[in-house]
Amino acid sequence: MVRNRKNLFLGALLALFFPIFFFYYSDTEVETIESEKRSEQAMIEATFDSFPMSQEETPEGAEIHEIYLEQSSLVNYQLYYLAFVGLDETNEEYIENGLQLNALRLRVHDLDNQGIPPQYIIPKEDVLQSNAFLQYALENQIQLEPDPFVATNYLIHAFSILSGLFFLLFMMISGSEILLYEEKHQTVMKGFPLSFMNKIHAKVIIHFLYMMVFLTAGIIAGGYIAAREAGLGNLSYPVMIFMNNDYVAIPALQYYMYILLAIALIVIVLYYTAALFNTIFKSAYATVLLALVIFYIPDLSLMIGWNTVWLHPIKVLDIAGVLSGDIAVQFGNEQIDYGYAMIWLAIFAMMIAGVLKLIQWRSYKVNLQSVGGYSSPTDR
Repeated sequence: MVRNRKNLFLGALLALFFPIFFFYYSDTEVETIESEKRSEQAMIEATFDSFPMSQEETPEGAEIHEIYLEQSSLVNYQLYYLAFVGLDETNEEYIENGLQLNALRLRVHDLDNQGIPPQYIIPKEDVLQSNAFLQYALENQIQLEPDPFVATNYLIHAFSILSGLFFLLFMMISGSEILLYEEKHQTVMKGFPLSFMNKIHAKVIIHFLYMMVFLTAGIIAGGYIAAREAGLGNLSYPVMIFMNNDYVAIPALQYYMYILLAIALIVIVLYYTAALFNTIFKSAYATVLLALVIFYIPDLSLMIGWNTVWLHPIKVLDIAGVLSGDIAVQFGNEQIDYGYAMIWLAIFAMMIAGVLKLIQWRSYKVNLQSVGGYSSPTDR
């Protein structure tokens, strides 16, 4: 592996992704708590301007109008806390105002958002996420972090960018010759009298450990740079995830544990997949291309109106999208959460290993017949 220049380059690129992404991320205009509140204030004012006068004459319309007056007052208080007092002194008041604001928004949803233009309606899912986030922060007495560039926040964004297509493509390229490389080059593994399956297991483990070392190094380097430049942040800070058909808040440290465990399992699945495609197609290009096609099959089927549930498990490879609930919303399947993803990843690993074992068994039978009943122990 060390002498494999392609994987050495890919490993270095993976490690450098996190530091490079921090410098890119820190130069972008990321929405802060204050800028978010100013956008909400502008949206409320635009809603007032476009609210039909005739709608105010109905009981529902009059109630919605009063609710928006209360919302405007609450948002203005929050902006005052942010701009003039600071969250260090008004954290609890800011959170309580936010919870009142969300209760009013949910009431407007109960009234079917009558008279409100669609572009000014805050989705109910967003309100529920905000509510769970603020409730968690209030119950655990967590100081809200107005700086989006601290290490804890930055790493979450880095994982969301890395997850999905980019990570799949990266790992499939690194494993595209997981079995083929040995046929073209002299390697240490070539001299070991290992069976077909044991050789695959050994190669998957070696590739896995190799890439996980680079991934860990990248996370540490990126986290260190972010902590030095903007601060470490709070490992207990709430992060929203979709679980059991609801949005729940978990500590940032728990989120990292969830996503790293899932990434490790995804890497194993992808390397076994690469070994399977190497065995069948004997081509590194076919290995990468077929993996990309399979990953996009659920999206393509959704585009043509064929949203088939049995294709949804493929999308668990985008683990950040699963945790955020974006995949569940995209495919309209509330079952797609972290537990669903981990179960399907384990099933995929066992299924692919089973297919490889079946290929070994069929090859063994063919060899046995071709030599008249004799086979070498290393073929088994």
